[in-house]
Amino acid sequence: MDIKYLSDDKGNITGVFIAIEEWERLQKQYSITEKTPADSGAKLQQSLADALKKAKPE
Repeated sequence: MDIKYLSDDKGNITGVFIAIEEWERLQKQYSITEKTPADSGAKLQQSLADALKKAKPE
C-alpha cells in the first residue's frame, strides 16, 4: 500500500493520501458508504471564488 502523509507548515500530519484503488478496497471491506451532495463541486467553486476575491487587491 502506497500511503502519503499530508502535513502543515509546522510538520504536523493533517491527513493521509491513499490510491483510489486502495480506498475502493477499504470501502468494500468495511462497508463504507460515502454520500456526496450533488452540488458539492459548485460549493467548492464558490468558496474558491470568494477566497480569491478576498486575497486579490482591488
